[in-house]
Amino acid sequence: MRKGLLAISLVLLLSLAFVVPSCNPTTGTIEVKATLDGAAWTGAVSYTLTPVSGTAASGSTVSKSFTLVAGTWTCAYVSGGPGAFVNITPSATQTLVVGETKTFTLNFVTVPALDARISFESWTINGQKVAGGQFYTLYPNDYVDVEYKEHMYGPAGNVTVHQTAWLKVHNIGFEGQPGPDIVLHVANEPGAVFMDPPSTPMNQKCTVGGLPAAECDMVHLPFCEPVTLDVEIDWNLEICQDYIKTINWISFPSPAVLFHIVSPLPPLLFGLSLNLTTWANVNLPGDTDPSDDTTPESSWIVITYQAPPP
Repeated sequence: MRKGLLAISLVLLLSLAFVVPSCNPTTGTIEVKATLDGAAWTGAVSYTLTPVSGTAASGSTVSKSFTLVAGTWTCAYVSGGPGAFVNITPSATQTLVVGETKTFTLNFVTVPALDARISFESWTINGQKVAGGQFYTLYPNDYVDVEYKEHMYGPAGNVTVHQTAWLKVHNIGFEGQPGPDIVLHVANEPGAVFMDPPSTPMNQKCTVGGLPAAECDMVHLPFCEPVTLDVEIDWNLEICQDYIKTINWISFPSPAVLFHIVSPLPPLLFGLSLNLTTWANVNLPGDTDPSDDTTPESSWIVITYQAPPP
């Protein structure tokens, strides 16, 4: 009888061993969270949790908790989220201890919208800044140029920008009195337009009154009839870099400029005056704010050519 009771007791004990949970837990908790620009963020984002050995887990939203076997786990970003993925903190690989919690935080930053901006910086003569609304005397080999400040906003990298700059040229004769036509030669010389920091111009071309102007074309500036010149160029520019663009517009007879004065020759040229204004545009595909793509027309300057001082 006792042997029978002992056998029954052993069976019951073995049965309980299969039913009663172990008293030695083997799991811990992993939490996956996210931030946007340093602030807590919740929403849809895909990621994986992979152990050194065993079955991986995945998630499609944050914040989320997982009960997983203790051991070393690696969290990896897959897709989605509120912006540009940056990193996982405090580390993408952590060791989960039984009964404890480890947190993986996916960090994102807002992706800047594409936006090109341009502003008039200054008139310059022979590379030196001068004030607008003033009269200036120029001598042979002096040149008139313009500086613009440019900046491209957006995700890191480079973008191709199409730029157009205009120069309105008004032949005002001899102190407002009628004078001969001033004739310009379309030079469109390499180096007439340049960037600081340096960038290589592409497809540089000139137009007159909106019509293409080939190199060596002649442009007449009759007395009191404004003519609009322009230059169009493509550039490959770096996002978030400040640029100064310089355009060497006019000179007699050199250096590297877009347009040379070729007539009238001295002494008839001396005493003739030109009233100049300028403006410019940047065209960036995908630009989200076109309000700052074109500058207002600048203040005027008047230049008068004179014979070199004795």
